[in-house]
Amino acid sequence: MPLPVFLLIVLGLLVNPAVAQDYSEDDKASTEAEIAAVKEELAERLQAIEERNAELSSTEQQLRDLEIRTAEVAGSLRKTQTKLDSVNAEIAESERKRKELQQKQKQQMALLEDQLVSAYMNGDHDFLKMLLNQQDPGQFERMLSYYQYFNTARVEEIKVIKSTQQEIVALTEELKQQQNQLAALRQQQEEQRSQLEQQQHRQEEKLAELQQQQRKDRSRVGQLEQSRDQLEQVLSAIENALAQQKDVQLVGLQSVKNQLRWPSDGDVKRVFGQRREGPVDWKGVLIEGSNGQPVRSIANGRVVYADWLRGFGLVIVVDHGQSYMSLYGHNQTLTKAVGDKVRKDEEIALMGQSGSRNSPTLYFEIRHQGRPQNPSNWIR
Repeated sequence: MPLPVFLLIVLGLLVNPAVAQDYSEDDKASTEAEIAAVKEELAERLQAIEERNAELSSTEQQLRDLEIRTAEVAGSLRKTQTKLDSVNAEIAESERKRKELQQKQKQQMALLEDQLVSAYMNGDHDFLKMLLNQQDPGQFERMLSYYQYFNTARVEEIKVIKSTQQEIVALTEELKQQQNQLAALRQQQEEQRSQLEQQQHRQEEKLAELQQQQRKDRSRVGQLEQSRDQLEQVLSAIENALAQQKDVQLVGLQSVKNQLRWPSDGDVKRVFGQRREGPVDWKGVLIEGSNGQPVRSIANGRVVYADWLRGFGLVIVVDHGQSYMSLYGHNQTLTKAVGDKVRKDEEIALMGQSGSRNSPTLYFEIRHQGRPQNPSNWIR
């Protein structure tokens, strides 16, 4: 509830019972309704905070689960990549061995070809040469046996090479199948990790939004609690004033207009009606003085409010009757309490700097039927 509304209630609604007894009772009911509305909104905000706490807890748990799953997928992806690197290395090694064997096979084939040619030349042509030239048949037979032995060994070596090549080819095919499977698994894990990271990002955004809403509601709860407390203070002041108005006769200020004196000594800043801040204008004047100097009631009356108000510090409000009231703000201390009767020029407070003033100052207002009056028109 804005501060000017409080001042309107205090200064404009607490009037002389002979003039507006019913009006004051209506304002009491209005203040009670305002308190009920504030309490209702406060309960709604607190309920929303409680429900959002549960949602926050659930969201945080979901985010935790997503982070754990993302970490597990990342670990699996790393293992898959390690296996894939190992298989790729094995395939490369198999290819290297296969090429070595191919080269070795070519060499063996070349040697076998040379041996066969030599054996053919010695076996098919030298036999006739041996008969015609009467060569030693035993030596010639031994030579042919040697050729046959070497040829047989070479053929066996070639068979082993071919067998090894076939094994390497089969192993390479198997490794390539593993390579394809691992590549597919890695792609699947990459997609899964990407999906989890997207879900995690959405959960983080949701969590941040919920936390922002919580901060707003908690801030609003603080404002509502402050408004509730201030409204209850005003209501208490209204009730006390109404309870005591039955036996109090106050005559107002009209009869002493232009005969009053300033409530405290000091330099009077005639700021009535000037712009204060934003759309708010000054409704009174400022009197600059010293800390602790007396603040006096301008006329006979009864204290209807004596407490701290935001922006005005320690405030005391005096009802003078006939819908006239005076307000004294920024006090260092209040020497009167709600319900106290005060006489003209009687001390009711000490000047101070409450309400965030930089120097000792008294804020002073006069109101009639809730409407601010220029104090300079009432002071002699």
